[in-house]
Amino acid sequence: MKFSSICANALAMAMACGVSSAEPNAKTPETDILVGVNYFAGWWKEQPNKWHGQGWKIGQPDWRLQFPERVPTLGEYNEQATMDREIIAASSHGVDFFAILWYFPKPDSVEAKNAPKLNRGLEQFIASPEAHRMNFFVEYCNSPRFSAENDEQWAQCIRVWVEAMKHPSYLHVDGRLVFKVHDVSGFLSVNNHVIDLCRKRLDTLRNAVRAAGLGEMIIGVGISGKTPRLDHKWPSASVFDFSGTYMSVPEVEERKAEHPYSILAKEARETLQRRADDPLPWMPHLAAGWNPRPWTYADAPPHYQRFFTSPTREEFTDELRNLKQSLAQHPTLGLPRKDGTTQKAFSIYAWNEFGEGGIVAPAKGSGTMMLEAIREVFEETK
Repeated sequence: MKFSSICANALAMAMACGVSSAEPNAKTPETDILVGVNYFAGWWKEQPNKWHGQGWKIGQPDWRLQFPERVPTLGEYNEQATMDREIIAASSHGVDFFAILWYFPKPDSVEAKNAPKLNRGLEQFIASPEAHRMNFFVEYCNSPRFSAENDEQWAQCIRVWVEAMKHPSYLHVDGRLVFKVHDVSGFLSVNNHVIDLCRKRLDTLRNAVRAAGLGEMIIGVGISGKTPRLDHKWPSASVFDFSGTYMSVPEVEERKAEHPYSILAKEARETLQRRADDPLPWMPHLAAGWNPRPWTYADAPPHYQRFFTSPTREEFTDELRNLKQSLAQHPTLGLPRKDGTTQKAFSIYAWNEFGEGGIVAPAKGSGTMMLEAIREVFEETK
């Protein structure tokens, strides 16, 4: 089966399962705060896999034996039944959307064989009979290993994305479809740092969405949380509609001992303050954790040598409340609306980054603590 038809088949399955065409939960009034969680579908049974070692290498030990507290309780693999349970758990605790990472299966690359597995998250959400409970949008994970490099490859991506956007649970703000490019540097690089070429690529996507009768889009881009304040001369401000970040790891001492979660939380707060005056609306983030001990290896990058304690319920709840207050105070935070205001929204890193330590999904060590904190803080605004 061509990968461009996968989402179409999954969408047909969703309709067969009776997914409602009504707008899911209708959580779009300006008074609401949309709570999003990043979703990484990197967990499969076939070896090599990410439960064994850092990457996709044969013969690596199963690190779940050393870190049993990270083992998810709703399912250890990205299977349909797991996704169904995850949607129910997330939506019943105040999570409004998953930002689902999607990877281009780059021809002739070593990683191409893994991209279809990485993209199971999108397929399984679309096919889920529970999908009507919450929203989702596509985050195009354009790392060099998975980045479309030419018009033909970009067209292949668009075919998949447009099919996904036909799903009734796809996230809209003011009737406009939400989409995000994971990394601005990678997008500029693959387009030779030519803004007009970047605009052409995005306009091709917008036009395909219009041609499918799906209306207009708002397209975001990921930037580093550490980037200094931007101004209106920032080139990407002319082609994107909002910005955000997947995760921002503080630059702290690389040591075996864990740094306190408070430093990780402070990084997110300071990032928000830097971004509040940017030319594009900023969708804030909050880290559920960062502790990539299972994936520590000799030549690991610096951010894989920095470890932080997991938040207590009190700590995580406090940070959620701080973020809720910041969203109320800063008019530029969230997703852009047609009238120039913002739909208040933020993302949490992450639902299921079990190796890196960003874990909102129920797990053996934390149970449903993270979800309970989300519901406690945000249920009153629904």
